[in-house]
Amino acid sequence: MARRTPDDDSLSAATRALADATATLSKIIGKQVASVGTEVTETVAASLREASRGLADASESVERSTHGLRADERRRQKVDRTRADLLAAAGRVFAARGYEGASVGDIAIEAGYTKGALYAHFGSKSALFLEFARVTLEHETRDGQEIDDLATTLEASMAATVGDPVTLVALEIMAYGIRHPESRPELAPLLRASWDWMAERVRDDRVRRERRAAGVAGLPAVMPAPTAQDRDTALGLVASTNLAVMFGALAHDPSEATAAGSRLVHRLLED
Repeated sequence: MARRTPDDDSLSAATRALADATATLSKIIGKQVASVGTEVTETVAASLREASRGLADASESVERSTHGLRADERRRQKVDRTRADLLAAAGRVFAARGYEGASVGDIAIEAGYTKGALYAHFGSKSALFLEFARVTLEHETRDGQEIDDLATTLEASMAATVGDPVTLVALEIMAYGIRHPESRPELAPLLRASWDWMAERVRDDRVRRERRAAGVAGLPAVMPAPTAQDRDTALGLVASTNLAVMFGALAHDPSEATAAGSRLVHRLLED
């Protein structure tokens, strides 16, 4: 049963109150305006009763409409929740087994759903992967958090992700695009946006250091576009940090690879 809202209760209460008032007022009118005539009394009372019925009909209509909207909202929430669960499970399975090694059954089991549910929401494993890639890359580029110190942020990210299979997701996305040319029109803009995002972070870091050297704090209200060197640096940062994390996962001593990655980060940003 759908839950009632305060608005539903208020409207129902108003309907009942008007009905009660109609009955009471009809009695009063009957006493006070008897001298005017029965016809006037009945006319006024009938008008009040008609208004009461109209409000009751409106109340019922609004209640039906509201219940329908609630049901639609619940359905949308269920769909969104199922899709989110399947995408999260897909990320874990793709990271652990790769796209080629992951099966629809593996992903469905990981998510706690049936294969039928997966096909109902995404249609195929390739469609699921492309949606996962889109959500993953757009999440990175839509992060509005300001980064005060890019080098420190990248160093912390490397240290936190060494040995984590999720770090392979970016490689899986690029490998998929190379192995499946038909996916490139969809993947290429997403990867380009990710590169653009990192170039903007490099630009912010450069402008902040330049202004700090001039005795000015913070960033200007209007930022210039990233330069070609900013874009070069961004690509170098992505490559060096990802390789450092992968080497760290394979090496006996992960700290050596992450330390080398850290030195490369500082060298690239200070160049």
